[in-house]
Amino acid sequence: MKARFMLALSLLGLLAACGRSPARLETRTFALHYLDLWTAQRMVEPYVDSARPGAKGAVSATMNTLTVRETADNLDRIARVLAQYDHSQPGVRLTFKVIEADGAAPSDTSIRDIEATLRTLFRFRGYKLISEGLVVGAQNSRSTQTLGGSGGPYVLQTSIEWVTGSGDSATIHVEVHLAFPGGEFVTTVGIPVGKTAVLGNVKGGPPNSALILTVRPDLVTN
Repeated sequence: MKARFMLALSLLGLLAACGRSPARLETRTFALHYLDLWTAQRMVEPYVDSARPGAKGAVSATMNTLTVRETADNLDRIARVLAQYDHSQPGVRLTFKVIEADGAAPSDTSIRDIEATLRTLFRFRGYKLISEGLVVGAQNSRSTQTLGGSGGPYVLQTSIEWVTGSGDSATIHVEVHLAFPGGEFVTTVGIPVGKTAVLGNVKGGPPNSALILTVRPDLVTN
């Protein structure tokens, strides 16, 4: 009797599934004003279900527009996401410091503001500033510059990927690639405006030392 009851439930579930209508899709085109197509498409794709049985979502990019086929609810979500990010972005200034760790002078006044933080993170004897870089750009901008200094040259490549939030609560998402004789360092990180981030330390630069790269993002007001 119990087996028949379970079989009846299974059949009812199967019939219900067979009778379920596929999701109703609509097509909407979004014009882009500031976002580039590649960035916008990456932001939209999580809301597009391209594997939905019987009603696959889709997104296509042409010129400065995205055309999306999805449910009305998802299209509304996409519209809100694009409205949040597709607007004029503030300028960004990134201040980089390449620091030699170990074997340097016990204290360097030029990095006094971050030396205390470095000493809590690492156990090197001393820290010394060997090079600085300044990048000014905006969301989606990229730059390459060569920095001098002991153990160099240092080739610094930066990409400002995203700017989220505004004012003092903004966060800058950057990709950084530092290459130097004998090594390189690559990372992607989000950093609050006005805060200095220690991106990491690697062997290289001057003999018997390590390199530490820091960056501080600030917004540039017009």
